[in-house]
Amino acid sequence: MYKPKYIVDLSQVPQLSADKRRRLKKVTDKFVFRSNEYYQSLINWDDPQDPIRRIVIPEEYELEVWGRLDASDEETYTIVPGLEHKYEFTALLLVNNVCGAYCRFCFRKRLFMDSSDEVVRDVSEGIEYIKKNQQINNVLLTGGDPLIMSTRKLEHIIGQLREIDHVQIIRIGTKIPVFNPYRIINDPSLPEMLQRYSRKDKRIYIMAHFNHPTEIRN
Repeated sequence: MYKPKYIVDLSQVPQLSADKRRRLKKVTDKFVFRSNEYYQSLINWDDPQDPIRRIVIPEEYELEVWGRLDASDEETYTIVPGLEHKYEFTALLLVNNVCGAYCRFCFRKRLFMDSSDEVVRDVSEGIEYIKKNQQINNVLLTGGDPLIMSTRKLEHIIGQLREIDHVQIIRIGTKIPVFNPYRIINDPSLPEMLQRYSRKDKRIYIMAHFNHPTEIRN
């Protein structure tokens, strides 16, 4: 059973020259690098503008100062740790701060920095907030990437949400289908669990994130 190894240091990317890795260290010291063997295998290293390379490999321009780390002003709408309530009927639960890989353009790069405290391991306070606010009928699980979690841990969250009568829709925001499809292929309990909790009148939707056709080539 193939299980791609995660890559968290540019020394594990031999296609980059030693000089390039040295110059990028100041970037990765601030903004974490994370990828995996599978996603790296999609890169055409002969093309400096390869789309997968541009998505996941750091570049020095990331250190240019412009804009805000909290580009969407999420802090303003954070009601309790790990929960955002910006739109009347929708709540966001930030269930973790880990992805299958880190897009260099991510608008939540701040969550992957050591100083971030916006994501919590225990979402019980957010669940309680949703229970008390009956106008919330749509909950988006995000982070990070919920599918990086074990199926057991993800089910613990989904199961609690399914017990809340006014929550009609649960959405899971994820890029795992392209970052690491083996997370899904190797775990039949995941689709089985989703099927159990996705009902005719109360659906679970996968909000899959794709950036480029190259990500889904064979």
